Amino acid sequence: MKKLTTIIVLIAGILIVSICNFNTVREAFELNTRNAAVDSKVINKENKYIKSELKIPKLVMNNKEIERILNKKFESDIMNFYNTSVKEAESYFDDFPDAENKFVISSDYEIKKSNNKVLSMLIKYYKYSGGAHGTYEYIPYNVDLTSGGIFTLKDLFNENSNYKVVIEDEIKKQIIQLNKEQNLPKNSTQLYAFNEIKDNQKFYIADDTIVIFFDLYDIAPYVAGIPEFPINKEIISNLLNNQYKEIIFFKE
Repeated sequence: MKKLTTIIVLIAGILIVSICNFNTVREAFELNTRNAAVDSKVINKENKYIKSELKIPKLVMNNKEIERILNKKFESDIMNFYNTSVKEAESYFDDFPDAENKFVISSDYEIKKSNNKVLSMLIKYYKYSGGAHGTYEYIPYNVDLTSGGIFTLKDLFNENSNYKVVIEDEIKKQIIQLNKEQNLPKNSTQLYAFNEIKDNQKFYIADDTIVIFFDLYDIAPYVAGIPEFPINKEIISNLLNNQYKEIIFFKE
């Protein structure tokens, strides 16, 4: 009787483990079929002028034409960065042939949001060409995966809306709070000297926010890094056009 009970327990345990594993596999499969998967291609190059490590995102999608177009753009943009940097390095060593340190460059990427409607990704460039520190720049790619089109901040909003004013007011409020945390006067420009956003303002999408960000030195000293200001959807929801409201805040 004890032996029979043991066998039944073992069988039940095996069934439970099998069900759990099946659910895990099913969830992974559903995730991969819903979202654009992102793989990486790494290119390492070095010569007497420059050392580079380039990490290039490679989308894997059901729509192979959109996949091809986007992957071609990502790689082309990164290789343009590499080729421009090589020319800068060659020119520098022509002028300073006794310089010891090579240029160092790299590219990487970070996925901020990904589902079957939208991909928001940053490609991050770094370059060291001498001096106290290197420089870096983030380039956003906000992609409508239903069409393959890359959209701008302006595209998100209804025509003739005052989205710039609304976003600028929110950024100014956040800067006042940041100044307060640094024991600075609320209208101080010591840390952030912000006036307005640009027509081609950089941004990315994360969860229920649109994050406005600025390049090094745009509105702050190097020590501040890349300033970012999250704009919650409640602040701008009534200004968004319906097409992009559905895409960027889509919930699976």
